[in-house]
Amino acid sequence: METLLYGAAAIVAIGAAAQVLHKVVLGARRVSRLVDDLLGEPPRPGLLDGRPGLMARVVRIEGRLDALEELRPNGGSSLKDQIDRIAQATGADQAEVR
Repeated sequence: METLLYGAAAIVAIGAAAQVLHKVVLGARRVSRLVDDLLGEPPRPGLLDGRPGLMARVVRIEGRLDALEELRPNGGSSLKDQIDRIAQATGADQAEVR
């Protein structure tokens, strides 16, 4: 009877160790994916252009946001201000209401 208990305890211990090892492997994959997202990936078969890292993506997004700043009035030099001046000069801002 005692041998049976030791055998069952050994099976439980091995199962628990396997479960812990499985969790560690899954965690390592997730960390690997996070690192790939942060640093980017070099070109490889199936991913010919590679994948840009986090900072390259942020720089691209900031560039797009800077372009949008031209659409906000800033006192004279933005695209929005120039369009407003042209509209006032031509009377286009005085739309007819019917």
